[in-house]
Amino acid sequence: MNFFMNKRIGHGNSGVEHAQFYRAQCFREKNMAFKLIYTDYLPQLHEHMKEWHLKENEVIGLYDYLLSDEPTDYLKNGLNDTNVYQQHVLVDFVDTQRLVNQQTTGHYQATILKNKRFDSKKNVYLVGDDRVILENGQHRVTWHYRYSESLGKIMTNIHVSQFRGRDYLFATFEELLVFFLLELQREFANNFYFVDRGTDNEEALITLKHRGYQLKIIDIVHAAHLVSYQNGRPLWNNYYQYMFDHLDDIDRVIVATTLQQKDMLSQLRDSGFPVDSHKIIAIPVGGVNQIAAPKKWAGNVAKFVTVSRLHPEKKIAHIIESIAQLNQDGFAATLSIYGTGNEEEKLKQLINDYHLNDKITLKGLSQSITRELLNYDAYVSASYSEGFGLTYMEALGAALPVASYANLYGAQLLIKDGKNGHLAEFDRHNKNEAANITHLSAAMRLIFTDYDALSEGAALTAENFQVKRIADQWARVVEVLS
Repeated sequence: MNFFMNKRIGHGNSGVEHAQFYRAQCFREKNMAFKLIYTDYLPQLHEHMKEWHLKENEVIGLYDYLLSDEPTDYLKNGLNDTNVYQQHVLVDFVDTQRLVNQQTTGHYQATILKNKRFDSKKNVYLVGDDRVILENGQHRVTWHYRYSESLGKIMTNIHVSQFRGRDYLFATFEELLVFFLLELQREFANNFYFVDRGTDNEEALITLKHRGYQLKIIDIVHAAHLVSYQNGRPLWNNYYQYMFDHLDDIDRVIVATTLQQKDMLSQLRDSGFPVDSHKIIAIPVGGVNQIAAPKKWAGNVAKFVTVSRLHPEKKIAHIIESIAQLNQDGFAATLSIYGTGNEEEKLKQLINDYHLNDKITLKGLSQSITRELLNYDAYVSASYSEGFGLTYMEALGAALPVASYANLYGAQLLIKDGKNGHLAEFDRHNKNEAANITHLSAAMRLIFTDYDALSEGAALTAENFQVKRIADQWARVVEVLS
């Protein structure tokens, strides 16, 4: 069985989750069985599965499994029926949450007891989860949380009652995870684990491998893997440090671009880490099913679009300021922003400050972004780093030229300056943000000096990233390792 290892899924997701959705599409294309694994407590899991068109027999939720009346049947088929999510909160006389009761979308209920503790550093009282009780009839999973200054809340003292007629105690979540993976090993054969998120998943799988269990580990790299060099040695991105420390135990490493593949191999060799070049493979994390016909610009207003989590690292404010610059210079341009995130209010205020409410619209989330893109003229991104940039690919498939900072690795692979869009130089230092924005604004305007040719170039680029071709690449990985 092919397992895609992750921690969570929600209403709004990152590129990691969307990469999994695209991979699932590729595996369906090749009739290759797969299961998406989610190990976080997700009370609305089945609601979000429907939202993202995942079938019940394509997903395994850790707590659905541990609390199932028929765990083996659940592993194979998922749930036959689901529930509507409900939540009731009990507050005390100062309006502090003390008790939360939830009916999850699965077959179990949750009781979450809160605690109130004083943070001497922040000089405030903090309310957090203390104990969690999950119940489905006689089946129970309970745990406490302890709080760490560096790691946040950590599960401890985990009791699993009446799972296959037995009771279990796990001191840590890592112990529970090893137990869960042993269950998967027992119920399925020829197992391939595609690890998209979670060092704990890597640790647990390598533990099993060292115990002699037959399994394959394929690590997926979704972002830039290198931070910098220190004393001549690479300082890896924290998310991938464990992978690099245990490359001998990893069967394959998948990156999204040939640029990143070459960089990773070169950096490992230069640092004295011998690595088989066949171990690191480049496979695009997403592709297109259909490619729109090239567009012709009407020559009136330039309609830009961007799709992103509204988080600081996406630099959406740079795009807003670029739109302001274009309009101030007499070039009529509008912007639609799709996505949600913790910067939404800040961005609304920035739009107000520039008096751009008639030109910039926050559209929220869309479940049909490929169709939405067809309504625009060009795509714009201000991210300083993209492992691949799924939305670049979706925009090119809609025949939209792209303006973007020349980031590693997505923009430099997908956007060819003057062919299917324009790249803007940038400097990561905050003191140079104004210059960066000026460069981005210029790239956005350049698109419309030769728009029709760039739109043709966008559609041509998308031809190389059709789902059928990418599905063949995934199938080869599994075939070679089998």
